[in-house]
Amino acid sequence: MHSVDQTNRHAALTILRDVDCVLFDLDGTLIDTVDLIHQSFDHAVQQVLGRKLAKEELLQNMGRPLAVQMREFSRTKSEELLEAYTDHNLAEHDRHISAYPGAAQALRSLQADRQVELGIVTSKKRDLCLRGLELTGLSGFFEVVVAMEDTVRHKPDPEPVLAALHALKREPARTAFVGDSPFDVSAGNSAGTITIAALWGPFAVETLREVDPDIEARSLSELASLFAS
Repeated sequence: MHSVDQTNRHAALTILRDVDCVLFDLDGTLIDTVDLIHQSFDHAVQQVLGRKLAKEELLQNMGRPLAVQMREFSRTKSEELLEAYTDHNLAEHDRHISAYPGAAQALRSLQADRQVELGIVTSKKRDLCLRGLELTGLSGFFEVVVAMEDTVRHKPDPEPVLAALHALKREPARTAFVGDSPFDVSAGNSAGTITIAALWGPFAVETLREVDPDIEARSLSELASLFAS
């Protein structure tokens, strides 16, 4: 694993030298919806289960499909939880969403300087994914969006990453997958891509290191600097 601010930066640059495709997770990686997601989980769990959980517990499965996450809280009331979450999330969505600092600049740099193809691989439903990209001004950068509905299996399974590669006709070994969750890193590793852990998301560095990303980046501008070097 290589961190861009350490002496092994040269090794990280060598790994990325031949990359011609970069895939991104969405929430927690390109767009900041962490507080919205936390609030929506908190609302749902309190309303349906009458429980108050710590933020870390509510977000520990962020990056997986919502239905999967709800079953972790309650197998018998997962549908009620999903409905309560969705109602709150949709009502508050547009007021609590923004691109992470440097997102548009990083994507523009990747396209202009390196001429790589860009894609999204998310466990989010397609309509809300596209809505988020539009609201944050990031919708024009991506050649493909693989959303929750597009695959049978989901991250940490590699199927969504492989689906994006198939659509773009790109090779895993020449592709980098950037994500903020251990499920992103695991999916990318299993698909054979270069994995870049986005340390600006909600997961602890230690949690991400447990699944062995190839590279760490602490901001989108830092990420862009790797590809521009």
